[in-house]
Amino acid sequence: MRLVLSVLVALFAFTGFALAEGDPFANYYDNTVTVTNAKGERSVLINKDGTFTQKLADGKTSTGKWKIDGDKGCFVADNAAPDAKPYCVAAVSHNVGDSWDLTAPDGTAEKASLKAGR
Repeated sequence: MRLVLSVLVALFAFTGFALAEGDPFANYYDNTVTVTNAKGERSVLINKDGTFTQKLADGKTSTGKWKIDGDKGCFVADNAAPDAKPYCVAAVSHNVGDSWDLTAPDGTAEKASLKAGR
């Protein structure tokens, strides 16, 4: 019986690991993405359930939804205009301490970094 239980525990542990490995945003869920551009810095909290919250440079908070679409992660604010373009980024994994370049839908250059914690 112990052997069966040990095998089941190992199976679930490895399955969970494989699922996390296949999710390019897995490292983001317990951490904070900061995005900086000419207007200032915003903090983005990406949640595993396909939602996000961001605190904008002016102190306002915005919420929305995201999804993986092919090789991109696309974000749409809940209060976005119906004709607004989603904010799509490369769906790649980053580790805490990493920084990378982004381009906003309007062409604005931005810099992102992944910081530990929320």
